[in-house]
Amino acid sequence: MLAESPNQDLGELIQIALDVAGSLEPREVIARILERGTHAVQADRATLSSLVDDHVVIEATYGRAGELTWVGQRYSLDYFAGQPLVQKAIDTLQPAFGGRLAADKAAPEFRQALTNVRHVAVVPLVHGGRAVGMLVFSRYEDRPFTAADLAALTLLGTISGLALRNARLFEEGKAARERADEAAARLREAAEAAEDVASQVHLDAVLRRLLQRAGASVGADGTSLARLEGAEMVIESTPTGELVGTRWPLMPKVLAGVTRGHPVELTAGEYTGAPEGLESVVQPYRRFLVAPLAVGGETIGLLAMGRKTDEPFDPAAVQSLQQFSALGALLLRNARLIAQAQVAEQAKSEFMSIAVHELRAPLTVASGYLGMALEGAFGGLPPALKDALATAQRKAEEAKLLADELLAVARMEGKVLTPNAEAITLMGALQDAVARARPRAALVKATMTIEPGDDSTALADRAMVATILDNLLNNSLIYTDHAPTIHMRARRDAGQVAITVTDDGIGVAPDDLPRIFERFARGTDRVSREKPGSGLGLYLSRGLAEQMGGSLKLEASQPGKGSTFVLRLPPAAS
Repeated sequence: MLAESPNQDLGELIQIALDVAGSLEPREVIARILERGTHAVQADRATLSSLVDDHVVIEATYGRAGELTWVGQRYSLDYFAGQPLVQKAIDTLQPAFGGRLAADKAAPEFRQALTNVRHVAVVPLVHGGRAVGMLVFSRYEDRPFTAADLAALTLLGTISGLALRNARLFEEGKAARERADEAAARLREAAEAAEDVASQVHLDAVLRRLLQRAGASVGADGTSLARLEGAEMVIESTPTGELVGTRWPLMPKVLAGVTRGHPVELTAGEYTGAPEGLESVVQPYRRFLVAPLAVGGETIGLLAMGRKTDEPFDPAAVQSLQQFSALGALLLRNARLIAQAQVAEQAKSEFMSIAVHELRAPLTVASGYLGMALEGAFGGLPPALKDALATAQRKAEEAKLLADELLAVARMEGKVLTPNAEAITLMGALQDAVARARPRAALVKATMTIEPGDDSTALADRAMVATILDNLLNNSLIYTDHAPTIHMRARRDAGQVAITVTDDGIGVAPDDLPRIFERFARGTDRVSREKPGSGLGLYLSRGLAEQMGGSLKLEASQPGKGSTFVLRLPPAAS
């Protein structure tokens, strides 16, 4: 029984409530409940159990002498069918007390302990209208629990149930936070890996870096990435480059797993049937993990990991590997698409080169014969016929120029053009360009000036630079509605040398800015549509600049006010 004074009873119960509420660690809460409860109801032993679903977990038992034993055994609730006192407490959610428990109905490991018990009180730990656990108090002397103990036992059960539930919730929240932190850490690792992988320029370097990061994430000693082709795999990447490009049949167990989209983990004993030629590669490893690389529901490749020790892969690490698997799948798919695009682009460039070359030959012949006819090689011509032939020759020359431009584009895209790098002065290149443009400039009464500047020297292909400058000047002379003024200047610019070409022509409409360097791009304004041109000049010019290690950019443009283009090139060594 509790202390004789009601105030003392209340004070002790309040102290118990404060004591058990003073911690949120479940084990510490359980220990306090058992210790304080045992002394409060003057019991010789107390046992606390948790009720989880349809099972009871015996958490710990505490003796009056102070010994605390953590048990942890789990039983079905059916176990209490032979203990009416316990069943009554759970069903009614009220303390139940009486004589001893039925030792012959108890689990064998508890029968000896129950033989010393004379009286018990079973206190359900109630929270939210249901039992979340129970306290069983035992007395070894003939001092029964009575109705006078009921209020104290009820209050003790309520306090303990609330404290235990809060501690469990705290533990679950803590575990959830740890899982969230772990997931966030894995996401950070995956993001860092993606950023790291993306920093690589070439596909083989990208794949090798992916393998390094993926292997490190699961503690693997060896890695490889392969693409799937039916029941075979083709090695795409290994850290050393060994076996890349080789083709191997898939093990049946691996094939069965990856086709379901699940990682497959194998021991060395399970990794049987390695194809001939691959045994020496897999022999050093004792554990294997093969993860499918899937995009859009299609498994397109495999990420294989090997570990030299026979230790299972951590499930959390395997889970984090999915981030790398997704990245690897995207890389494989992109590599496949890029390869297909490169084949198509190469075929297109070869076709254009052949077609334009075949077109250029008859145009040259036709233009030549027309020129001979106009010069009187075939006798005198009536004026009307002479005018018609002159128009035909002019159009043949225009078609030949277009063919030359298309041929240059085809060679540039086919990587046939190889820059012949030599030291050229920018002022000299500008003066030559002005000289070539002067006849056309005279027709439109243009003013072309080269501003005094730094006579820098570029390391570039003279013919390519000439083509770029000719295109820029021709555009300035064509795309205008008045006698144009063109300013040119050479200068040094951020470690490179640059040529600036500024005109006061019609400029570029805002809607056309994103596409002016695309193939066959033409301005959409009225003046641009009325002017002749193929739309290849700027596309070709930028491509040539980039092949020389430079760039061509539209630095500024304003409709009706003109444009400024900047050609940057590598400087020649001093």
